[in-house]
Amino acid sequence: MSSVPSVTSVASRPGQTYFVPGVRVLRLAQMAHPGPDVEAQEIVELRQDILAVTVTRPASGAAQYCILLNNWFDSLPRDRATGVGPREEMSPNGQPVWPRFKYDDFQVLDFGMRLRIDMRYFPDPDPSLSTTDQQAQRWVPMVSGPISDMRFTFSDKEGARLEVCGEDDLCILKNKNPQKVDYWARPELEIVLDVLRRAKFPLPLAPPAIPWPTFTESTGKALAEAHFEGQSYLDYLMKFAGRWDFEVFLEYVTLDDPNSGLEFHFEPSRCRTPPNRTLTNVYVVERGKNLVEFNPNLRVVDQWTSVTLCGHDHSYMNPAMICATSPQNPNPLPPFPGPAASPDTVADELHIDAARGDEPLTSGPEWRRRKFGLNPQTICNQRGIDSERAQVMADAAYRQRARDFLKVDTVTVGLPRLRAGRHVEYRGMRPPFDGFYYVEKSEHTYGDDGLRTKFTARRPGMPFRPVVSGT
Repeated sequence: MSSVPSVTSVASRPGQTYFVPGVRVLRLAQMAHPGPDVEAQEIVELRQDILAVTVTRPASGAAQYCILLNNWFDSLPRDRATGVGPREEMSPNGQPVWPRFKYDDFQVLDFGMRLRIDMRYFPDPDPSLSTTDQQAQRWVPMVSGPISDMRFTFSDKEGARLEVCGEDDLCILKNKNPQKVDYWARPELEIVLDVLRRAKFPLPLAPPAIPWPTFTESTGKALAEAHFEGQSYLDYLMKFAGRWDFEVFLEYVTLDDPNSGLEFHFEPSRCRTPPNRTLTNVYVVERGKNLVEFNPNLRVVDQWTSVTLCGHDHSYMNPAMICATSPQNPNPLPPFPGPAASPDTVADELHIDAARGDEPLTSGPEWRRRKFGLNPQTICNQRGIDSERAQVMADAAYRQRARDFLKVDTVTVGLPRLRAGRHVEYRGMRPPFDGFYYVEKSEHTYGDDGLRTKFTARRPGMPFRPVVSGT
């Protein structure tokens, strides 16, 4: 159970007041690169044509964006008084070409062009805002990557429009491996670095917040692996991520500087890292203030009370079967009010706010055990493993199922810094729903209703209240 002490007052927490939203689109250097985006330039011509913007960020995997634009060349009387704008096509006789579509010639926006989308709220002079609220009034980088799709519409109801969509720079890793590569007795860290080299991925591997398992860096513990022909570089990396409960993502060096550049992360799931201990970067989403929709979903019966993973030793000289169980050394006890069978694998994800007097959290697997009895899961026929890898893989499977226990679909006011891979704090919904959750997916939209952030948050546990007899 992770307890997070608070050293700041609740009044100074972020998420208090937000007013006029803004969005901008910038053109970047043609290729991703380490270091600052010194070549970033706003595409000023898009300002008056942006109708809607959507940025979707998963905790692991590539982020996407879509920009909806007006595609009709329009002008005001004062513009016509001084001549048409620079993008107006003219016929040989000096008359405007008709119909006047702005972006059909791909001069302003083209496939492969790298864009960055920034969001913010325009400055509010109120000096009483918290530091994080003031930060929300700076441009916050949301996603950077090339244009991959365009959708034109010519409608008698909505006029001419263009929707431009793309992915972040992880899309470079979606290229296919041209020929099989065998890795004999090379540790996984070396394999990952070689995959990035072969893919010509320009960003280095950022230091992880949680260390990798020790076997991934030990040549003496290395096993045989193979990257097959036709399998993308990203799919191959995601195979390791699934085994070890890792996340693969891009993030900016600092959200305080949109031009700070990107970092590539391949590291253990960030949900295991306690929320910032000052809580200054953890948004409070609260009923009656900035919470628009709150839809929790609980799944108890499907929880696994333990996972046992079995397979053959990587050495053909050793015919022994290897098995590992998570939680380790399970010791089934009677149902409630007995204690949990053993220290829970997901205990490091059950964060509470000690300053608010949050109740201890009971994990989803333990809820299942107390309410419906044991539900062990066995995963068989795993190949090329050893005892250490088997334990990490069993823990990963147990964690991934436990995270389905409690998920909340939420809509709040637009909060560009509240994004996948960070924690959020719900308040005003009362126990068992108040507390810290991990954001596994966020969708940030700009449109007629201003900025909105829709996200899915998860927590593999909640307070367990005993049933009082006679009630």
